[in-house]
Amino acid sequence: MQGSSYWERLNKRRLSRRRLLVGAAGLGAGLAVSSLVGCGGGQDDAGAPAGSPAATATPFSFGVPQVQEAAKSRGGTYRYYSFDPAPLDSFDPHQTQFGPLYQMHSAVFSKLLKYEDVYEGAIVPDLAEAVPETPDKLTYLIKIRPNIRFHDTEKIRENFPQVAGRQLTAEDVKYSIERQINKESPRSGLYYRASQWETVDKIEVVDPLTLRITTKSPTAPFVHYLADTNAFVIAKEVVDSAKDDMNSLDKMVGTGPFILDKFIGLQVVKCVRNPDWFAKDDLADKGLPDRPIIDAYETAWTPQDDTAIELAFRSKQIDWTGSWYDYTAADRVAADTGTWAEFSPTSGWLNSRTLVADSDEAQSPLKDLRLRQAISMAVDRHRMGEQLFRGFYTLGSPVCQAIQRWALPIEELTTRPGYRFTQQEREEDQAEARRLWEAAGGPAIEPFTVVYAGVPEYIKTFWPQFERALADGLGLTVKGRLDPTGSTEVAQGWLEKRLVFSLAFDNGWIDLDDWLYPYFHTGGSKNSFNLSDARMDEMLDRQRAEFDLEARRQLGYEIQRYLLDNVVARLDWVAPVDRTTLWTYVKNFKSTPWFGNHFHLANLWIDQTDPNYAGRPA
Repeated sequence: MQGSSYWERLNKRRLSRRRLLVGAAGLGAGLAVSSLVGCGGGQDDAGAPAGSPAATATPFSFGVPQVQEAAKSRGGTYRYYSFDPAPLDSFDPHQTQFGPLYQMHSAVFSKLLKYEDVYEGAIVPDLAEAVPETPDKLTYLIKIRPNIRFHDTEKIRENFPQVAGRQLTAEDVKYSIERQINKESPRSGLYYRASQWETVDKIEVVDPLTLRITTKSPTAPFVHYLADTNAFVIAKEVVDSAKDDMNSLDKMVGTGPFILDKFIGLQVVKCVRNPDWFAKDDLADKGLPDRPIIDAYETAWTPQDDTAIELAFRSKQIDWTGSWYDYTAADRVAADTGTWAEFSPTSGWLNSRTLVADSDEAQSPLKDLRLRQAISMAVDRHRMGEQLFRGFYTLGSPVCQAIQRWALPIEELTTRPGYRFTQQEREEDQAEARRLWEAAGGPAIEPFTVVYAGVPEYIKTFWPQFERALADGLGLTVKGRLDPTGSTEVAQGWLEKRLVFSLAFDNGWIDLDDWLYPYFHTGGSKNSFNLSDARMDEMLDRQRAEFDLEARRQLGYEIQRYLLDNVVARLDWVAPVDRTTLWTYVKNFKSTPWFGNHFHLANLWIDQTDPNYAGRPA
């Protein structure tokens, strides 16, 4: 894989810290993200509908040897460590805003469309028979597959007899969208993707398996909305009509390739094979019928130290892990065990959100743009990436570098104050940060509270260093307070616009619209900054209406430059490049930049003919 050889070359050179930082910062510049994950680079726009992600009708291409291996190796449980058992807010797939839950949701529920490759931006049908017909820029005609049924088990029949085994229809799709834009709902404020569906003018059920969706105005990313991470279709019967809520494990009843078997918070998640999955024979002509191939997948909460992780991996109690605390452990363990060490740029990233204007809940001491610019320059992003991720990182930016289709080019980003990395540039940035801070009255600011997340664990560990960076760079004293719930309190504070400053990990997104519109549009569902900027609103609305892909990309760059120069509401620090270790008997594993892609596990199998399979616990 080109990406693997890149890191091998980087490590073998025994580079100086400065050179390593340049290499890590230049990850996006030197290699296409698609090539990093072995998907073939340089063709991300080929054949793409104007203004929307690329679409393809060929999910996988299996070679004959692979098919023969899979045929011999049906069954078994795929096991790994992760943060998936983290119920941080709600089990409701339309109301949660935390990544780990997306994994279970993406295995249990289905969408009209899905991303076959997030890095490449390739979309394929899921519940829909094909990518929607679009007779004009306002109309989307969607035909649903006729053989789709909700999960049917004894427990589901007992709890929801009207849903178990019921055919999914166009009415279910209509309800799933309209539910999220119902202003009368007592939970209206928790639909974080509402801004997507508010573009809809009307949804017409043409027949039980056909919908016609009409948008209020031309909306370039609308096909993306149908495939987005949380665009799940649910059954109305599982929702509490009075509370408009399905925050309960027994209500996790979908049409996806897996059925939820157990979920014990901070311990384990297990999903079992859905024998009646509507897409099980989609690859039968490739010699691979009756998917999923595995009987189940089971993920345990990540231990708090690498020794425990390593012991479990070496003894094959787990088949894969991406949860190393020391990112360099992946290469060492892989070399010792003859396994695979992979890396994938993540779209989740560490950031700080600031309150840029007073809200009903809080007064902001950071209303002056110069103060926020000073903080952004004073903190050394490259040092942060070294300390947190041992050099396996990309720079945080308004669109994470993993999503190279929309991210501001790394060559440009690293010329900006706060993102530069040579010693001279850092000294210049620190001097300018201090000048801005003093000019804006920073020394007179009383210490304010910074709430920092406890999940992932390394944020809590890193906090003293971050606090010291503010003190050393600006003379700024802050009061740090750990979110005892992990991230839930931070998220609630964002929603209520009462956090002056936070340090937390944020979810990874896909389309330009995901990254920008909810955060920075006035009234956006993630606008925790109390930001209202007429020019920003105009640009964000314009990118939604732009169907020419290259023109939309350039507009995205313009928005990101404006954010970095004139807003600085969200301070984007760094994003990890995941280091994962995988036993060679795990076949057809697919790297993704963030949570929410477990439908891919339907194509994974445990190869019992692989020499490394010997000694694996049943």
